[in-house]
Amino acid sequence: MGHINYAFIDESGDLGRYGSKYFSIAALITEEPETLARIIKKLRQRKLKKKLKQLPEIKANNTNYIIRKYVLKKVSLSNCKIFAVVVDKSKIFDHLYNVKDKLYNYLCGQLLSRVELSCNKFIVIVDKKHTNTLIRKDFNKYIKSKLNQISKELEVEIYHLPSYSKNELQVADFVVWSINRKFNWKDDTYYKLFETKIVNRNNLLLWK
Repeated sequence: MGHINYAFIDESGDLGRYGSKYFSIAALITEEPETLARIIKKLRQRKLKKKLKQLPEIKANNTNYIIRKYVLKKVSLSNCKIFAVVVDKSKIFDHLYNVKDKLYNYLCGQLLSRVELSCNKFIVIVDKKHTNTLIRKDFNKYIKSKLNQISKELEVEIYHLPSYSKNELQVADFVVWSINRKFNWKDDTYYKLFETKIVNRNNLLLWK
C-alpha cells in the first residue's frame, strides 16, 4: 500500500427510460491530480479565444475538434488510469427507472469495483448532481461500503463538487463524452486518442 489515489468521476448520457441508448461513467485515477488540472489551465492559456477564456467551465459537447483533440492527447500522455462502464439501457429493468438515484449509485459502485488501487487512502471526487444532502449521503454510504469490500483498511473520502470548480472533472467530462460518443454515435474519432489509457477497454459494457 502506498500513496493517496484520487478518482475523478463523471458520466455521459442519461438514465431516463428514453433518450440515449447508452449511459457511460468513467473514473480518472491518479496520484497527481495537478497534472490533470494543468491540462485545462494550459488549454485556457494557449488555445481559447479571449471570450471563451471567461467561461467558468469547458465541456466537450460545446467545443470543437481542435480543443477536444488537445485535451484528449494530453490525457493520453498523462499518468492517469481510466476505468469506465457503459450500460445498454435496454438491459435495465423497467422498475429501476423509478429509482434513478439508487441505479446511479449501483453503476458507480460497479465502476469503482473495477478500479485497481495501490494506496491506503482513496479520495473520490464526483461531479455534483444533487443539491439534496440525503441523496449525496446515500451515495457516499453505498460507495464506501463497496470500496470497503475490496479493502477494509482503505480510508475513503468522497466529495461532490461542481465541475466548474475542478479542472480535473472537466477533463473527466471530455473522456466520458468520448466513450459515450463511441457507443451512441458509433464515432470513435476521439476515443482512439486515449484508448490505451483505459485499463478495462476490452470489458466496457456492464451488461451484454
